[in-house]
Amino acid sequence: MLGFIRMNLMESHDYHGKSSQADRWRAAEDRFRLLLESHGWKLKSVPRKSAYEADLLVRRGSVSYAVELKAASEGRGDRLVPLFAQAALQVMRIERRNALPLAVVCAPRVPMAVAEQVLAFAAKYVPDDVAVGVFDFQDLAMFRGPGLEPLNAQPSRPPRSSSPLRESRPLFSDLNQWMLKVLLANELPEHMLSAPRGHYRNASQLARAAQVSLMSAFRFVEQLRKERYLHESASSLQLVRRESLIHRWQAASDRAPREIPMRFRLPGNSEGQLRKIVSSGRACLALFAAADALKLGFVKGVPPHVYVERIQPANIAAWKSLRPCEPGESPDVVMRQAPVPQSIFRGMVRADGGAASDVLQVWLDVASHPSRGVEQAEFIRQRVLEPLISHRA
Repeated sequence: MLGFIRMNLMESHDYHGKSSQADRWRAAEDRFRLLLESHGWKLKSVPRKSAYEADLLVRRGSVSYAVELKAASEGRGDRLVPLFAQAALQVMRIERRNALPLAVVCAPRVPMAVAEQVLAFAAKYVPDDVAVGVFDFQDLAMFRGPGLEPLNAQPSRPPRSSSPLRESRPLFSDLNQWMLKVLLANELPEHMLSAPRGHYRNASQLARAAQVSLMSAFRFVEQLRKERYLHESASSLQLVRRESLIHRWQAASDRAPREIPMRFRLPGNSEGQLRKIVSSGRACLALFAAADALKLGFVKGVPPHVYVERIQPANIAAWKSLRPCEPGESPDVVMRQAPVPQSIFRGMVRADGGAASDVLQVWLDVASHPSRGVEQAEFIRQRVLEPLISHRA
């Protein structure tokens, strides 16, 4: 039925080039109305009396927007980005009263790359209080603003025959794990996780706080939303179904590490030599040693583990005070290659005279360790993480 309505709109307004600008705008308004009303929004057309008034008002519950809608005949970046910039400038000037500003552009078909280009332009140049929308007459809808995210829809077009099907992006990639820590940082003590603390309304705010690209944050937020790990009606990005999310995160972290046992070249004062390594800025305590540094230690007798970015001959040789263990030697320290270096080294904290993995990283790492790792993980959960994991929105 919706496809039939869409086809009639396209035909009646002859959208593909022969229609006038007014016809294109009316077709865009009709499509916009269908999109909004299917999600419980009400759209009202208001005769524009001056250049400083909106001609569309939309409302759902207590949220209302004054809208500047622009329609293009083609979904090219060189058409939509300037048109969006014009819409944003106009909506910032109109008399909105109690309504929030919303700048929207559309075309008959908008490629995903072009929609992302518009969002990237908005994130860079448009104030945060201006909501953003891009949609087309097929399946694409991408909106950023309080209450607007449920409108979002990905194109359901079949892949080109020349392109192989790609697997969905992993939810627990390196940068995604870092952004998860940023979203959870408010609920952890600062001395247990180094991360910005705040509330983020959308992907662009999260990107700025986490210092990642807008597209990385956008894809991460969309994946969380698609898998129902975000509160649908909260005014900021708020994680839900956390037991499921954390369980999957823990399972994704259960991988065979690359590590090498090492001995100090000079005997004695192993603790001081270890502190010097983790104060270099190129390494941090991991696993049980990090738990000890965070005052959460539970397991004794395990050689200290240290995260480094890479384990290669050149990197190992750079640690002049260490040498690889000979067969049968007990290690003074175990060097471990960081599986997610962005997440680990951005989140590490200063503890006990050196750098140590953050509490979330320690909990993830020790859970699968054979030396009483399950007990250590449970101890950390009970002492620190239980309110965070069991949180109910």
